[in-house]
Amino acid sequence: MKDHYQLHMEITNKVKSNLSEHKIVFPAYYGKVYADVAKEHNIKLSPNELLHNEMLDEKIVRHIVSLVGYADEAVDAMESKNQKKLESILIETKKLQSEIDELQAIVYEDSLTKCYNRKWFEDKLLDADKVTLSKDGTMVFIDLNRLKRINDDYGHIIGDKVIKYLSIKLKEISSSVIRFGGDEFILIFEEDEESIEEKMNKSYEFFKKTKFRAENLEFKATFAYGLCSFKKGDLMTTVMDIADKKMYKFKEGGRE
Repeated sequence: MKDHYQLHMEITNKVKSNLSEHKIVFPAYYGKVYADVAKEHNIKLSPNELLHNEMLDEKIVRHIVSLVGYADEAVDAMESKNQKKLESILIETKKLQSEIDELQAIVYEDSLTKCYNRKWFEDKLLDADKVTLSKDGTMVFIDLNRLKRINDDYGHIIGDKVIKYLSIKLKEISSSVIRFGGDEFILIFEEDEESIEEKMNKSYEFFKKTKFRAENLEFKATFAYGLCSFKKGDLMTTVMDIADKKMYKFKEGGRE
Protein backbone atom coordinates (compact mmCIF):
# COMPACT_ATOMS: atom_id res chain seq x y z
CA MET A 1 0.00 0.00 0.00
CA LYS A 2 1.34 3.42 -0.93
CA ASP A 3 1.96 5.91 1.84
CA HIS A 4 -0.02 9.15 1.92
CA TYR A 5 2.89 11.33 0.85
CA GLN A 6 3.70 9.24 -2.25
CA LEU A 7 0.03 9.16 -3.21
CA HIS A 8 -0.29 12.93 -2.74
CA MET A 9 2.76 13.51 -4.97
CA GLU A 10 1.32 11.28 -7.72
CA ILE A 11 -1.97 13.19 -7.62
CA THR A 12 -0.20 16.56 -7.52
CA ASN A 13 2.02 15.71 -10.49
CA LYS A 14 -0.98 14.64 -12.57
CA VAL A 15 -2.86 17.81 -11.58
CA LYS A 16 0.11 19.93 -12.69
CA SER A 17 0.18 18.06 -15.99
CA ASN A 18 -3.55 18.59 -16.51
CA LEU A 19 -3.20 22.31 -15.80
CA SER A 20 0.01 22.88 -17.76
CA GLU A 21 -1.77 24.64 -20.63
CA HIS A 22 -3.50 27.14 -18.32
CA LYS A 23 -1.65 30.42 -17.74
CA ILE A 24 -3.73 31.35 -14.67
CA VAL A 25 -5.35 28.88 -12.27
CA PHE A 26 -7.61 30.04 -9.45
CA PRO A 27 -7.31 28.07 -6.17
CA ALA A 28 -10.93 26.88 -6.34
CA TYR A 29 -10.35 25.38 -9.83
CA TYR A 30 -7.11 23.74 -8.68
CA GLY A 31 -9.08 22.17 -5.82
CA LYS A 32 -11.69 20.83 -8.24
CA VAL A 33 -9.05 19.26 -10.51
CA TYR A 34 -7.25 17.80 -7.49
CA ALA A 35 -10.53 16.26 -6.27
CA ASP A 36 -11.22 14.77 -9.73
CA VAL A 37 -7.77 13.17 -9.89
CA ALA A 38 -8.08 11.95 -6.29
CA LYS A 39 -11.27 10.10 -7.25
CA GLU A 40 -9.21 8.02 -9.68
CA HIS A 41 -7.35 6.75 -6.60
CA ASN A 42 -10.62 6.05 -4.74
CA ILE A 43 -10.19 9.11 -2.54
CA LYS A 44 -13.28 11.24 -2.00
CA LEU A 45 -12.58 14.69 -0.58
CA SER A 46 -15.24 16.60 1.33
CA PRO A 47 -15.96 20.29 0.59
CA ASN A 48 -14.26 21.28 3.87
CA GLU A 49 -11.06 19.61 2.70
CA LEU A 50 -11.17 21.51 -0.59
CA LEU A 51 -12.34 24.95 0.47
CA HIS A 52 -9.62 26.59 2.53
CA ASN A 53 -9.75 30.31 3.24
CA GLU A 54 -7.91 31.36 0.09
CA MET A 55 -10.40 29.50 -2.08
CA LEU A 56 -13.34 30.96 -0.20
CA ASP A 57 -11.93 34.47 -0.59
CA GLU A 58 -11.59 33.92 -4.34
CA LYS A 59 -15.16 32.64 -4.58
CA ILE A 60 -16.46 35.67 -2.66
CA VAL A 61 -14.64 37.98 -5.08
CA ARG A 62 -16.25 36.17 -8.03
CA HIS A 63 -19.69 36.69 -6.45
CA ILE A 64 -19.02 40.36 -5.79
CA VAL A 65 -18.04 40.81 -9.45
CA SER A 66 -21.30 39.11 -10.41
CA LEU A 67 -23.24 41.47 -8.12
CA VAL A 68 -21.68 44.46 -9.86
CA GLY A 69 -22.76 43.01 -13.19
CA TYR A 70 -26.29 42.48 -11.91
CA ALA A 71 -26.39 46.10 -10.75
CA ASP A 72 -25.57 47.28 -14.28
CA GLU A 73 -28.21 44.96 -15.73
CA ALA A 74 -30.76 46.24 -13.21
CA VAL A 75 -30.12 49.83 -14.32
CA ASP A 76 -30.65 48.80 -17.94
CA ALA A 77 -33.84 46.96 -17.01
CA MET A 78 -35.20 49.99 -15.17
CA GLU A 79 -34.32 52.33 -18.04
CA SER A 80 -36.05 50.04 -20.54
CA LYS A 81 -38.89 49.41 -18.06
CA ASN A 82 -38.39 45.66 -18.42
CA GLN A 83 -40.14 44.56 -15.19
CA LYS A 84 -39.73 40.83 -15.82
CA LYS A 85 -35.98 41.13 -16.30
CA LEU A 86 -35.67 43.36 -13.23
CA GLU A 87 -37.50 40.83 -11.04
CA SER A 88 -35.24 38.03 -12.31
CA ILE A 89 -32.11 40.08 -11.53
CA LEU A 90 -33.36 40.85 -8.01
CA ILE A 91 -33.92 37.14 -7.33
CA GLU A 92 -30.41 36.22 -8.51
CA THR A 93 -28.93 39.13 -6.54
CA LYS A 94 -30.55 37.94 -3.30
CA LYS A 95 -29.28 34.40 -3.88
CA LEU A 96 -25.72 35.63 -4.46
CA GLN A 97 -25.79 37.95 -1.46
CA SER A 98 -27.00 35.11 0.73
CA GLU A 99 -24.19 32.84 -0.47
CA ILE A 100 -21.61 35.59 0.08
CA ASP A 101 -22.84 35.97 3.68
CA GLU A 102 -22.56 32.20 4.21
CA LEU A 103 -19.06 32.06 2.71
CA GLN A 104 -17.89 34.96 4.86
CA ALA A 105 -19.24 33.18 7.94
CA ILE A 106 -17.09 30.15 7.08
CA VAL A 107 -14.01 32.30 6.45
CA TYR A 108 -14.39 34.00 9.84
CA GLU A 109 -15.31 30.92 11.90
CA ASP A 110 -12.99 28.82 14.05
CA SER A 111 -13.82 25.21 13.12
CA LEU A 112 -13.60 23.78 16.66
CA THR A 113 -15.38 26.39 18.79
CA LYS A 114 -17.44 28.27 16.16
CA CYS A 115 -16.00 31.48 17.62
CA TYR A 116 -14.46 34.11 15.39
CA ASN A 117 -10.92 33.43 14.19
CA ARG A 118 -7.82 35.61 13.74
CA LYS A 119 -8.88 36.61 10.23
CA TRP A 120 -12.07 38.12 11.64
CA PHE A 121 -10.01 39.91 14.27
CA GLU A 122 -7.72 41.39 11.62
CA ASP A 123 -10.50 42.33 9.19
CA LYS A 124 -13.02 43.72 11.69
CA LEU A 125 -10.90 45.24 14.46
CA LEU A 126 -7.74 46.46 12.74
CA ASP A 127 -7.19 49.30 10.30
CA ALA A 128 -6.05 48.60 6.76
CA ASP A 129 -2.44 48.58 7.99
CA LYS A 130 -3.26 45.47 10.10
CA VAL A 131 -1.27 47.09 12.90
CA THR A 132 -3.52 49.64 14.62
CA LEU A 133 -6.96 49.17 16.16
CA SER A 134 -9.87 50.68 14.24
CA LYS A 135 -12.10 51.69 17.19
CA ASP A 136 -12.27 52.21 20.97
CA GLY A 137 -12.91 49.32 23.32
CA THR A 138 -11.53 46.94 25.91
CA MET A 139 -9.63 43.76 25.15
CA VAL A 140 -9.61 40.73 27.43
CA PHE A 141 -6.84 38.19 26.82
CA ILE A 142 -7.67 34.69 28.09
CA ASP A 143 -5.53 31.59 28.48
CA LEU A 144 -6.81 28.15 29.49
CA ASN A 145 -4.62 26.83 32.31
CA ARG A 146 -2.73 23.53 32.01
CA LEU A 147 -4.16 22.45 28.65
CA LYS A 148 -1.05 20.37 27.90
CA ARG A 149 -1.48 18.47 31.15
CA ILE A 150 -5.19 17.86 30.37
CA ASN A 151 -4.25 16.56 26.91
CA ASP A 152 -1.50 14.34 28.35
CA ASP A 153 -3.66 12.94 31.17
CA TYR A 154 -7.03 12.57 29.43
CA GLY A 155 -6.39 12.88 25.68
CA HIS A 156 -6.81 15.61 23.07
CA ILE A 157 -10.51 14.86 22.53
CA ILE A 158 -11.19 15.76 26.17
CA GLY A 159 -8.90 18.78 25.83
CA ASP A 160 -10.95 19.96 22.85
CA LYS A 161 -14.16 19.55 24.87
CA VAL A 162 -12.76 21.79 27.61
CA ILE A 163 -11.82 24.42 25.02
CA LYS A 164 -15.30 24.26 23.48
CA TYR A 165 -16.99 24.56 26.87
CA LEU A 166 -14.86 27.58 27.73
CA SER A 167 -15.84 29.19 24.42
CA ILE A 168 -19.54 28.63 25.25
CA LYS A 169 -19.16 30.39 28.61
CA LEU A 170 -17.26 33.28 27.00
CA LYS A 171 -19.99 33.76 24.40
CA GLU A 172 -22.43 34.29 27.24
CA ILE A 173 -20.67 37.50 28.24
CA SER A 174 -19.41 38.85 24.90
CA SER A 175 -20.64 38.85 21.31
CA SER A 176 -17.05 39.23 20.06
CA VAL A 177 -15.14 36.09 21.08
CA ILE A 178 -12.02 35.26 19.07
CA ARG A 179 -10.07 32.03 19.33
CA PHE A 180 -6.63 33.53 18.87
CA GLY A 181 -4.56 30.38 19.34
CA GLY A 182 -4.84 26.83 20.65
CA ASP A 183 -5.98 27.70 24.17
CA GLU A 184 -5.97 31.50 23.84
CA PHE A 185 -9.06 33.65 23.40
CA ILE A 186 -9.65 37.36 23.00
CA LEU A 187 -12.86 39.12 24.02
CA ILE A 188 -13.75 42.61 22.82
CA PHE A 189 -16.07 44.88 24.81
CA GLU A 190 -17.33 48.44 24.45
CA GLU A 191 -18.14 48.69 28.17
CA ASP A 192 -16.05 50.15 31.00
CA GLU A 193 -13.44 47.98 32.68
CA GLU A 194 -15.29 47.76 35.99
CA SER A 195 -18.37 46.08 34.52
CA ILE A 196 -16.18 43.82 32.37
CA GLU A 197 -14.13 42.78 35.41
CA GLU A 198 -17.34 41.82 37.20
CA LYS A 199 -18.51 39.67 34.26
CA MET A 200 -15.12 38.01 33.88
CA ASN A 201 -14.87 37.23 37.58
CA LYS A 202 -18.34 35.61 37.62
CA SER A 203 -17.46 33.52 34.57
CA TYR A 204 -14.14 32.54 36.12
CA GLU A 205 -15.76 31.43 39.42
CA PHE A 206 -18.42 29.42 37.57
CA PHE A 207 -15.87 27.73 35.29
CA LYS A 208 -13.62 26.91 38.25
CA LYS A 209 -16.45 24.94 39.89
CA THR A 210 -17.28 22.97 36.74
CA LYS A 211 -16.41 19.26 36.82
CA PHE A 212 -15.26 17.60 33.60
CA ARG A 213 -15.44 13.86 33.06
CA ALA A 214 -13.06 11.54 31.23
CA GLU A 215 -14.50 8.01 31.45
CA ASN A 216 -14.70 7.41 35.23
CA LEU A 217 -12.40 10.26 36.17
CA GLU A 218 -13.35 13.81 37.12
CA PHE A 219 -11.18 16.91 36.92
CA LYS A 220 -11.46 20.69 36.97
CA ALA A 221 -9.99 23.36 34.73
CA THR A 222 -9.49 27.09 35.09
CA PHE A 223 -8.40 30.04 33.00
CA ALA A 224 -6.54 33.30 33.51
CA TYR A 225 -7.36 36.67 32.00
CA GLY A 226 -6.07 40.21 31.63
CA LEU A 227 -7.82 43.42 30.55
CA CYS A 228 -6.61 46.44 28.61
CA SER A 229 -8.66 49.38 27.32
CA PHE A 230 -7.68 50.84 23.95
CA LYS A 231 -8.40 53.77 21.66
CA LYS A 232 -8.74 53.95 17.90
CA GLY A 233 -5.24 54.10 16.44
CA ASP A 234 -3.52 52.26 19.32
CA LEU A 235 -1.01 49.61 18.33
CA MET A 236 -2.56 46.16 18.55
CA THR A 237 0.72 44.61 19.77
CA THR A 238 0.99 47.13 22.62
CA VAL A 239 -2.57 46.51 23.81
CA MET A 240 -2.12 42.74 23.60
CA ASP A 241 1.17 42.92 25.48
CA ILE A 242 -0.44 44.83 28.35
CA ALA A 243 -3.41 42.40 28.51
CA ASP A 244 -1.01 39.43 28.31
CA LYS A 245 1.12 40.71 31.21
CA LYS A 246 -1.98 41.27 33.35
CA MET A 247 -3.10 37.75 32.49
CA TYR A 248 0.22 36.29 33.72
CA LYS A 249 -0.01 38.41 36.84
CA PHE A 250 -3.44 36.82 37.37
CA LYS A 251 -1.81 33.36 37.12
CA GLU A 252 1.00 34.32 39.48
CA GLY A 253 -1.58 35.51 42.00
CA GLY A 254 -2.58 31.90 42.47
CA ARG A 255 -6.06 32.21 40.98
CA GLU A 256 -5.97 28.94 39.10
